[in-house]
Amino acid sequence: MKKKILVTGLLAVTSVFMLLSACGKKADNVTTSSAKTESSKAVVDNKPASSLNISSTVTPAGAIKPEYTSPLSGKALDKKYKNKRPFAFMFNNIEFAYPQTGTGRADILYEILAEGGITRLMGVFDYMKGDRIGSVRSARHYYVDFANEFDAIFIHFGQTHYAIDEIKKLGVDTVSGLSWEGAKAFYRDNTIRAPHNAFASAKGIMQAVKDKKIRTKPRKGLTSHFNFSDEEVKNDEKGSFKSEYVKVPFSAYMTPYFTYGKKDKSYTRFAFGTKHIDKGTGKALKFKNIFIQFVNEYNKDHNGYQTMDLINQSGSGYYITNGRGIKVYWKKKGDADKTKFFYDKEHKNEVLVNTGKTYYAVFPANRKDMVKFKKK
Repeated sequence: MKKKILVTGLLAVTSVFMLLSACGKKADNVTTSSAKTESSKAVVDNKPASSLNISSTVTPAGAIKPEYTSPLSGKALDKKYKNKRPFAFMFNNIEFAYPQTGTGRADILYEILAEGGITRLMGVFDYMKGDRIGSVRSARHYYVDFANEFDAIFIHFGQTHYAIDEIKKLGVDTVSGLSWEGAKAFYRDNTIRAPHNAFASAKGIMQAVKDKKIRTKPRKGLTSHFNFSDEEVKNDEKGSFKSEYVKVPFSAYMTPYFTYGKKDKSYTRFAFGTKHIDKGTGKALKFKNIFIQFVNEYNKDHNGYQTMDLINQSGSGYYITNGRGIKVYWKKKGDADKTKFFYDKEHKNEVLVNTGKTYYAVFPANRKDMVKFKKK
């Protein structure tokens, strides 16, 4: 019988890497009028405005119970990461910025439309690692909402005024490249043209967290984001379907797709017609799980900034794992509540999730028929 793993607590940080000095107070230009490249129109630059503690888990017979289990991936972690907050990091995601560094380390990788058909990526991490992470780009208010679900420390370089308002409203802790702490956390690589040349170091981020006196323990009452199973989820329930190829066409410019590998039982991400590589490791991005959440999305203003209905909302989506997909239903209550996925419209039976990395697409509901699945 499948059992639900109960998890409490959210996550972690390490500061054992070299600090690359830098500053990075240049405004982040993000608005795009064309899908091919981002324009130089500057977003608003403004002034500065959890990890879960595993108490018990169910493990298969004969297995050694880990000292700490990641609420992000369900995998065992060193106990030094226990009772630490996670990090949410905004990655540049235009073709010019490929390949990024650090995307392959994210436990959960969100992808959502920004302006002009481009998307941004937000990696959620148990802890930060490395002396080059990025390139880093600006925040959007809906990314702030998702970061808040994890009580994550939000790392970004620039923001819209809508994001600033959301950060203030929710009280989200940030490390921003456009605030004073940015000089510690970020640096510019002058061999790359701005604004695509801002990077962060793990040591710099941790110094900024310390200097700003940011809380590092998670808020009370936080639970694991996913309903991890102690048994392999085959995803073969009634109504499921073969899904060894998944295409998520955000726009003509950004149409990532995923292929399933039967040997390692994971999905490899492709973008711009080739495997999506993490430059730091030279390896392709692979995921055990894929979630697609359909949302009501629309323009927020005449600049083409996007918004979507997320709070006190519900809708449909898909959960894909082990070469199979199934239609699921999501629900989110208040600002700080997590988005939960269920097998039924009544939201009674929560989806069982395999341990491992997760790709999470937030996709316009009025174009959901464009998402494609097939057997390879």
